[in-house]
Amino acid sequence: MLSAPLHGWTTLSLGGQEYEVSYLVDIPFEWLIACKTALTHNIPASFFMELEGEHCLLTSYQSATHIIHCDHEDVYTLHTIEDVDVLALSRMLVHDIRAYFDEWVKWYPFEETDEDLIRRRAALTTLLAETAAAITAAEERRRPHPPQ
Repeated sequence: MLSAPLHGWTTLSLGGQEYEVSYLVDIPFEWLIACKTALTHNIPASFFMELEGEHCLLTSYQSATHIIHCDHEDVYTLHTIEDVDVLALSRMLVHDIRAYFDEWVKWYPFEETDEDLIRRRAALTTLLAETAAAITAAEERRRPHPPQ
């Protein structure tokens, strides 16, 4: 889903679509918070993606994920990914942020001091754990339970 961050950019690849997303959105924090909140409250998760002159909104819920892309000429295109729901999207996001953890800690160029990086590392570690716990709880709610 997300490539390793490099020089303020990452590539979102989902459902045959690819978007180069810039650092103007603090992806690891904003997107994990959206997933955690969505899973905790059973609501859609929505993310904003800044593409330098273009932008996208990604929203995901029970049975699909939708990407609304607005190009340079303000033409909107909808892409629907039927086999990726909010739970699957959240799993992918947690996986990708863990896979490139150090790069995501350094992702946001507005926080570059040693103190900033120590704080971001601790906060991102906590947020990943909270999001993983929300994923586990959502999976448990979806599991069929025998009648009592």
